[in-house]
Amino acid sequence: MSKTTNETQLTMPSSACKPSPRFMLAAALAAGLAAAVAPGVAHAQLTWTKAPSNNAAGGGAFGLWLLTDGTVLSHGNGLNNWVILTPDKKGSYITGTWKSVAASVHARSGATQHILKDGRFFQAGGEYIDGPACVGAACNTAEAYDPIANKWTDLASAPLDIGDTGSATLADGRLIYSTRAGNSIQIYDPVANTWTKSGTMPLSSGDENAWATLQNGGILAVGYATDGAALYNPATQTWKRTTVPSGFNTGDTGGITQMFDGRVFVYGLNYNSYIYTPGATANDVGSWVVGPKLIDKEAEDEYSDILPNGQVMGGVVNVMFGPGTMLQLYDPTANTATMTPPPANNVANIPIDYVNLPNGQVMITGSGADYILTLGTGPQDAWRPTVSSVAYNASANTYTLTGTQISGLVNGADEGDDMTMAQNYPIVSLADTAGNVYYARTSNFSQMTPSKGSSPETCDFTVPASLPQGSYNLFVSAVGVQSKTAFPFTTGASTTTGAGGASGAAGSGGG
Repeated sequence: MSKTTNETQLTMPSSACKPSPRFMLAAALAAGLAAAVAPGVAHAQLTWTKAPSNNAAGGGAFGLWLLTDGTVLSHGNGLNNWVILTPDKKGSYITGTWKSVAASVHARSGATQHILKDGRFFQAGGEYIDGPACVGAACNTAEAYDPIANKWTDLASAPLDIGDTGSATLADGRLIYSTRAGNSIQIYDPVANTWTKSGTMPLSSGDENAWATLQNGGILAVGYATDGAALYNPATQTWKRTTVPSGFNTGDTGGITQMFDGRVFVYGLNYNSYIYTPGATANDVGSWVVGPKLIDKEAEDEYSDILPNGQVMGGVVNVMFGPGTMLQLYDPTANTATMTPPPANNVANIPIDYVNLPNGQVMITGSGADYILTLGTGPQDAWRPTVSSVAYNASANTYTLTGTQISGLVNGADEGDDMTMAQNYPIVSLADTAGNVYYARTSNFSQMTPSKGSSPETCDFTVPASLPQGSYNLFVSAVGVQSKTAFPFTTGASTTTGAGGASGAAGSGGG
């Protein structure tokens, strides 16, 4: 069931994979899209702006992950080469700058990626590792990037194969994985750097899975093709099958998308979509309904994202890697799927990866360039995180932030079994009266799964060394949704009230 994946679109050195046929055809298909953009096109007030050229990647980035200091990590000119985009002093990513950072131990395609509780970037397994299809012990390997030390480190290998598998972050920061080699489950503890087997799932295989972490604490696992779906309850470490609609078939599904109301949008085959509604708790298997018709036949191996305004964006195709690539918007309120033009109305720019930026914009990669998407509408206030206090820890020169919904209500972007980008961790920014924006580095998250409501959550943060002493307006962002009200922050001090701050300072963007 392994297939050539979208990770292979880069111009790679000999140790990496061949380009995907879909992206080789992209330029030729560009003219066809203009004819396809006809009545029924969604007009969502979306503005596409070219992002800074990534010279290390030959123009466009590939793979986008938001680090906890607000920078964006991406591949350079090979899957073992890496670059970081830093926003400018006003917090703008459009005029930010790229720099090359340390190379990873392995070049991984079809791998899984997660941000760890201490802020490191973790990746494991891969359908392809260092070029050819992964075989043997290499398929079980894992490594992590420390952005402070600018260093990659080999980690403990998993007991079972990882690649084209489902994965998710648990609330306490541990990672849970399926495997291609059957239906066994394994869990990684980043603190102990150890893996443990954890029973089996009721799906026939963990291969070609797409997983979503839910607001009720459970994990929805969507299996390959007609294998159906199951729900995992971390509290009891048990799985239950869910009852899917008749004819349920997701093929080699790409991303699945949790929405702000807690439901999950799932792409099927033959124009079908499905919507999962979780139960009140992770012990309740929830329910499924058939969703609206897709604007093209399928979304196999495609990417999907929940935009900060609540709409679901994703690529759909007529044939996997073939002609007919379109960009779809699903509106959960209207329950409609409509076409929206990609940047420059060019099929070569259909997004193949997304990251929700802290300022409410979305960064995307196409096969030729990177873009920043500005939304015409923002999030609902009920989706926003809040801040109630900031405590200064003098001995460590760090701060502890307490608030609500700081791990977000949704996961963010997803590509199912071939690439993961969940963003369930807060980003802290500080704005001064001149409009300068400083991103702190967050870590030690009390919650790393979606959390809706008034339950307090905490994180630690460290301000950048370049931050001048003084008072600022503090904002916290989760999966691209920024707090609405500025919280007063003074270097070297604790604050528990809503008064003060940097008078007249603006937030870090349009969130």
